Amino acid sequence: MKRVLIVTYYWPPSGGIGVLRCLKFAKYLRKCGWEPIVYTASNAQYPYIDHSNDGDVPDGIEILRHPIMEPFALFKKLTGKRRTTR
Repeated sequence: MKRVLIVTYYWPPSGGIGVLRCLKFAKYLRKCGWEPIVYTASNAQYPYIDHSNDGDVPDGIEILRHPIMEPFALFKKLTGKRRTTR
């Protein structure tokens, strides 16, 4: 089986349409003869958490989680601000 790397910020437990797009893509790649490997952030600051998608992750998919530098986290650390002002 051929292997393909999916690099995504949005993967469960993230909520929203972005996570659904990647989940379904990984699911149907397997049905087409491709073995997906998902590379995602381990320390992501998701807008909201939705654990209802956790059960939709296909069994046996390799998920690689790695910490990333969050630009907004760095901004908060340097300025002490919660949000940007407009």
